[in-house]
Amino acid sequence: MSREATLLYPEIELNEVTKVHKIIKEYLVWTPLISTATFTELIGSNIFFKLENFQKTGSFKPRGALNKTLKLLRQKKIKGLVAASGGNHAQGVAYSAQKLGLKAKLVMFNGVPDCKIDACKSYGAEVIIHGNDLQEALDYSFELQKETGYEHLHAFNDIDIVAGQGTVALEIYKDLPEVDTIVCSIGGGGLVSGVGAVIKQIKPSVKVFGIETIGADSMYQSFKAGKIIPLPKITSFAEGLSACRVGDITFNLTKKYVDDIFTVSDEKTKDAILMLLERQKLLVEPSAACTVAALLERKIPVGKNTVVILSGGNLDLDRLKTFL
Repeated sequence: MSREATLLYPEIELNEVTKVHKIIKEYLVWTPLISTATFTELIGSNIFFKLENFQKTGSFKPRGALNKTLKLLRQKKIKGLVAASGGNHAQGVAYSAQKLGLKAKLVMFNGVPDCKIDACKSYGAEVIIHGNDLQEALDYSFELQKETGYEHLHAFNDIDIVAGQGTVALEIYKDLPEVDTIVCSIGGGGLVSGVGAVIKQIKPSVKVFGIETIGADSMYQSFKAGKIIPLPKITSFAEGLSACRVGDITFNLTKKYVDDIFTVSDEKTKDAILMLLERQKLLVEPSAACTVAALLERKIPVGKNTVVILSGGNLDLDRLKTFL
């Protein structure tokens, strides 16, 4: 790869992610990796769940936010943090700001569940509702950055964010060296690209599969086309997958490290939420449950030991009632 390409599309280095994990883990939970007899029997292969819904703030997002913020703090003084999000990244930034003694302004858009907004406020962050989708919120967050002088933390298209998310793979391999398949949901691609890059450097034979819901499938369309395909709007109910356009960084890492991507419907995702609640006693949000929906739809070529990352559990209970 040429120097220009390296600068444009940075790589994830395993030794760097290992260092990142050592730095951020004091603020986080090493989330459980559990076997599931129910899904093992249903699928006919050993199925494990990586419970990132048990992470601080209820999702994997603080991993990347902490790494980015701590790196910035090592480089300079910071006034505060600003970010745009469908909810989970905002909570990750809010949590990071609280832990590190910083102010945070978070832009979220109309339709984001109240539970995610309230959680951000509980960490001491200021929440601004602007626009009707992530792109409108993102555009406004850059205006706030200029006004305030705060540091902007992008939800996914940042190599430091991706490296933080990639620490999930280190924990999976440590807890289950026999892993041969990892299944991961995709919004902007920070988690899947980080996990894919890390696990493939540790154990190249591991297959990595990404899942999106139909109507929030920019990465799926881009992956199949070989170039980034933006969506005119998000039509899926999975607000956690609300990126209309995946990042240049995450797309290129995904192309390199992810074996395939599949899509599932909102209806099948709702069924998976209810099944996880009933059979596993696990509350997960749509952006996590889509992985299980794809598993149940037999879309994924599972291995002998398949790990499904349940990326978050921030599901508004009023919303849950609508499809009980």
